[in-house]
Amino acid sequence: MGNSNGKNRTHPVADHEPDYAYKDYGYDYEYDQRNDYDSGWHPDKTYGEAYFHEHNNDSPLTKRRSCTDVLCLILFLVFLGGWGAVAFLGIQGGDISKVIYPTDSQGNICGKGEMADRQALLMFDLTQCLNPAVLVTGCLTTHVCVNKCPDENYSPLGEAKLGTNQQQIKERMKPFCKPVSDEQFKQDVETLVQKEICPPWYLKSSEVLGRCFPVSMKAEDNDSNEEVVVKRIDTGGDHDITKGEIEGSLYRLGAFLNIRQFGERIFMDLKETYWMIGLALIGACILSFVWIVLMRFLASFMVWVSILTVFLGIGGLLGYSGYRLYFVWLSTDPETHKNIFQLNWTPEIVDDFLKQRDTWMAFTIILGIIFLVIVLLFLFLRQRIMIAIALIEQGSKAVGQMFSSLFFPIIPFLLQLVVVGWFLVVALYLASWGEQEYRVAFKNDRDCSQFEGCSQTVNGSDSVPYQSNDTCTPEEFKPCIDSCPEAMCQFVKYTKNKDYSWMQFVNVFGLYWGVFFFSAFGEIVLAGVFSQWYWTFNKKTDLPDCSLGTAMWNATVFHLGTIAFGSLLIAIIRMIRTMLEYVERKCKRFNNDLTKCLIWCCKCCLWCLEKFMRFINRNAYIMCAVKSTNFCKSAKEAFNLLMRNLVRVVVLDSVVDFLLFLGKLVIVLLTGVASYMTFSGQIPEIKDDIPSLNYFFTPIVFIVIGSYFIASAFFGVYNMAVDTLFLCFLEDLERNDGSVEKPYYMSKSLKKILGKMEKSVNESRHRSP
Repeated sequence: MGNSNGKNRTHPVADHEPDYAYKDYGYDYEYDQRNDYDSGWHPDKTYGEAYFHEHNNDSPLTKRRSCTDVLCLILFLVFLGGWGAVAFLGIQGGDISKVIYPTDSQGNICGKGEMADRQALLMFDLTQCLNPAVLVTGCLTTHVCVNKCPDENYSPLGEAKLGTNQQQIKERMKPFCKPVSDEQFKQDVETLVQKEICPPWYLKSSEVLGRCFPVSMKAEDNDSNEEVVVKRIDTGGDHDITKGEIEGSLYRLGAFLNIRQFGERIFMDLKETYWMIGLALIGACILSFVWIVLMRFLASFMVWVSILTVFLGIGGLLGYSGYRLYFVWLSTDPETHKNIFQLNWTPEIVDDFLKQRDTWMAFTIILGIIFLVIVLLFLFLRQRIMIAIALIEQGSKAVGQMFSSLFFPIIPFLLQLVVVGWFLVVALYLASWGEQEYRVAFKNDRDCSQFEGCSQTVNGSDSVPYQSNDTCTPEEFKPCIDSCPEAMCQFVKYTKNKDYSWMQFVNVFGLYWGVFFFSAFGEIVLAGVFSQWYWTFNKKTDLPDCSLGTAMWNATVFHLGTIAFGSLLIAIIRMIRTMLEYVERKCKRFNNDLTKCLIWCCKCCLWCLEKFMRFINRNAYIMCAVKSTNFCKSAKEAFNLLMRNLVRVVVLDSVVDFLLFLGKLVIVLLTGVASYMTFSGQIPEIKDDIPSLNYFFTPIVFIVIGSYFIASAFFGVYNMAVDTLFLCFLEDLERNDGSVEKPYYMSKSLKKILGKMEKSVNESRHRSP
């Protein structure tokens, strides 16, 4: 492989090679560029045979391709068939409306079937939700599907006791009663309330996730929590209904439905600003596109702008945190001296969190460390950054000449959306594939065991009284309700099908494999595009007209098996990680320090393994796109080539990734600052047009996250371009020597960047005596 002093050289020394005078291009490597690629790792291992032994100067691009990893493609198709079968069974057995729409006490789905015109769910007596059993049995009050939520506070029972006209009362309360026949509705108001056909009272409510919740009654002081909302005479109960009870009921009900006031406020903020978030994300798309286009012509300038922007941005945040810390530190407010564990989990927790001295101290320390790390990186890696910037310029040229590649990521992204959408639909159908579960409840802790009909048959003969939380069916429990009105057979939930677990396992695995499959498809297509650019000798005149179309054809017709193989490996690792997290949640209460440590070690190892396999897969796809070899051979050749040039990989490729990451960070910072200025009211011209929000940071968070993913999609093309050019460059170095017979395929600027001079006849004459 190498000279007599080492086996790990990229370029072996020819027997009669003339003594060339190599030129220093300003970076800190040995003048003899043949030694630049000596990794110094494992000197007794050769990492395969270098391409220097190729005897021709033909491009490694395979002109005649063959199908690769066909068995993996067949396996993928078989799995898709199985996934389709699971979806078919779920669609046949499930009803997605059970999950989307709420269900009343009798098991009727609001907005469906006979309740098609009643889409919201109303609970008669929210104070029943104060019972801690609400977390298991649900709210022990009658649930009724209604056409719309009440828009006023009204008590039909109280009005009836005051002697108000019965017909007028019925007209006002009928929209909030059970759908019964006209004959049944002729009964007096007291009887309708007693039989729980109509509510004794209701409050002005708003609809949240299909359920009617009373509008917020939060008071400015604690004393008003005792303010009476509904008088005892109007409820049919034994006490008045206060604001505090309503708020407590909403909180406990929120625990059962996973709804909190905080979540409701976030939801309302998103409802008010969704169109503004959409415009901001469109702006992020335009900004990312413009940034990429400018990099085609001003790559070096744009990278330095990214570095300067990040430097100033982190520095500005550090200064702001220090400024806030100074004033919080001087504050005499006792609230500022609490720690995070003393805060109450309320909708105002974010505001309370930002008042704490420890919060701004933590922000200042973290930002200070990040700022210091960035400064040190720029100081010690400045020469490598210069080389990396030059390589990015080469990537810019490739992207500029293959401009259609910028829009290609839209295709795999849309395909991934299809996979995610299919997963969600199947998951919803599987979740709704089950029987309705009803449980016994007794209002006011009434003991109905002595009443006729309030018992059930066990083991075919024994008669046992119903106990609270026993399972029941409405038909069998009806005699008990007739004899004891306080007894209820309440719908609670849908039980899961016995096959739910393995079917959902298949569904989740299908999500991972499908998403990673189309991500790999995008990578191998872009690798085909940029490798075609590199291995074209005259890049101005000889480039094919439709490189993107050719690359898509090759990937689709010949290499879907390789894509399935690589994505399967990542999907298996991700599935193991998911199962480990599931086990951790299930065993959380049994965990001790040792088991926690073991689980975290396993999670860390799996995370590292996934990152490593993603790196291997990416380079394997590049080799496959160039040579049309199967996954294992492509991965082996790519790995050996990189290991033979490990110094270059560590020094150059990682720095390029870091600089491109800074570009993404600039996009995120710009959109984040603009959205902050907008929603915090810092722009007087549009301040009055911004809707009033509970938390102005809600749209900002969604905009920042969305902007990062958008920027990643655009910069992903650059990442793939640089990785492909880098791998092709390494192979070019081994295949060719720069002579007239075996010239390099790299451009002249790339030769200068990486210190490789073309060997020409004129230079030979100049060096000859």
